[in-house]
Amino acid sequence: MLDNALITLVISTLIAGEATAGIPGTPIAAAFQSTRQGVNTKPTAYIYKIGDRRYGFTRRDDVWDEAAGRMVHTETQQYETTFQLSALATQNPATPDQYTASDILNLCASILQSSTAIQTFEAQDVGIERVADVRNPYFLDDRDRPEANPSFDFTMTHKQIIRSTSPVIEKTEFQILTV
Repeated sequence: MLDNALITLVISTLIAGEATAGIPGTPIAAAFQSTRQGVNTKPTAYIYKIGDRRYGFTRRDDVWDEAAGRMVHTETQQYETTFQLSALATQNPATPDQYTASDILNLCASILQSSTAIQTFEAQDVGIERVADVRNPYFLDDRDRPEANPSFDFTMTHKQIIRSTSPVIEKTEFQILTV
């Protein structure tokens, strides 16, 4: 599975589980978008890819396709892709019932590990391997107020499948030459 398809699957799964988790309508955006100006004023979760790890060896298969009259060569590589999900939610002492950024991420972690999400991932031949602990560092915002920027990492498993075909040999010619 390619990156954009995997990110889309994760985002759509999180959005589908938001209502059940109690955070309906929370935007999930790709982090570090070049067109974004400033910080979202609404509590928002951000996703970005940390990296890929190839797992095991590449599997190679050759199968004859009768209908097309060609040999189909398939190479399959198992991958572990790690993402980070972070959140920003401005804290206001006047609204103590508002979810914190850490609350939003803990609920997102629950969504990713829910039975519904696992079934959604498995239907696409994707697995969720690990959801790490939520970290909660603080920084000074643009108003010189301390604000949390929690995050957690999670690892997905998926396959990269590359197929190619070989044409049929139409003509062979044998020559016996003397030396």
